[in-house]
Amino acid sequence: MVSFYSSARLLVDHMWLGVAAALLFVAGLATAGPVVRHDYRALMAFPLWLVKRVMRFIGSEMRALRVFLVIFLFNSVAIYLYMASGVLIVLPAAMAFLTGLNIGIVVLKGREGALAAIEAPPDPAVAPRAPAGIPRWVDLCGLVVLALELPSFWISVGLGIGMARKLSAAGQYTLGNMGALLAERSHAYWMIILPALLASAIAETVAIRGHARARSGGGEP
Repeated sequence: MVSFYSSARLLVDHMWLGVAAALLFVAGLATAGPVVRHDYRALMAFPLWLVKRVMRFIGSEMRALRVFLVIFLFNSVAIYLYMASGVLIVLPAAMAFLTGLNIGIVVLKGREGALAAIEAPPDPAVAPRAPAGIPRWVDLCGLVVLALELPSFWISVGLGIGMARKLSAAGQYTLGNMGALLAERSHAYWMIILPALLASAIAETVAIRGHARARSGGGEP
């Protein structure tokens, strides 16, 4: 019978594959530099398009509930699909690398100001205010996000890689095996990983709101 203990044990057993996923993620991050430097637009188009669409949907007011729902729903669905993509053998490892690449591209292009267009134009009726200092609790929330979201992503991809390894053995690529492997991973996901992503989404929402207040001079964004 599947239990919390068995789900936790499954995650521990796949920890080293999670480390492999983390290394692939870091490799993707490192690749983002040359991609941005040499302006490979075909590789940059999707992540930049996606982040602009998400930010436009959230809106310049950064409503807490909308920010939270976007972060939580996007992360929980995407990371589950990365785990389940083990049925396609090579896809989990590829997604670890591509996710690192996409995040690296967004960060680097954001520093260049290429994402400035996602911000709403200033309201001429509102006088600009000097930015306030960022409170320490905002940085603490950012650390909570790093401690929960990235490991959840890495271990989920590790679970997908482990499923791919088992299915790639001779005679093991059957619907029955796919269903059994996905079921035990899904239980671990809902029991352990999803609550971690929920806590991460709350912390990230608080951090985003804190940064927005600081940019607006300490008032409501």
